[in-house]
Amino acid sequence: MQHDNLPVKPYAEKFGVLFGGYSILILVLLYLFNYEQNTAISLMNFAITVGIVWYAIHLYKNDNEGRLDLMTSIKLSLAIGVLGGILYAGYTYVHYEFVQPEFIESMKSDMDAEIQAEIEKQQMSEEEAEMTKNVSGVFASPFVLATIALLSIIFKTFLVGLIIGLVKRNN
Repeated sequence: MQHDNLPVKPYAEKFGVLFGGYSILILVLLYLFNYEQNTAISLMNFAITVGIVWYAIHLYKNDNEGRLDLMTSIKLSLAIGVLGGILYAGYTYVHYEFVQPEFIESMKSDMDAEIQAEIEKQQMSEEEAEMTKNVSGVFASPFVLATIALLSIIFKTFLVGLIIGLVKRNN
């Protein structure tokens, strides 16, 4: 007998918003308490990402009479990542454009120093040096940081959903 699977949309919306809100909260707390991103915080964030995606897939499987296939697991995790990532990327842009623009300026000055050292090390021509400086300036912007954050979240949730799907799927 053919069973229809539950739609993933309600689970994706609920947990995507939760994931995006959590990610924004962490960025705000790091800023308010003047903490730098470090390995411990990164590992904690990854563990919570795994927990959110795992719980969403777990609830979906329970509500779907114990049925789960790999594609549904990946679809659900990607939907959570896209929705949460868009929320987080939107806030990241606002944060680095208006709340903490000094971070971008600091990032640009650090990049300029590194690029100048590399230009001198490789003895680049004036034209090559100018092109290298122009290209590097593009990467130190709120839009690029937000875009990288979005892509990173989507990739992370995809991998987590793939692994959880391989473990929890029905054969």
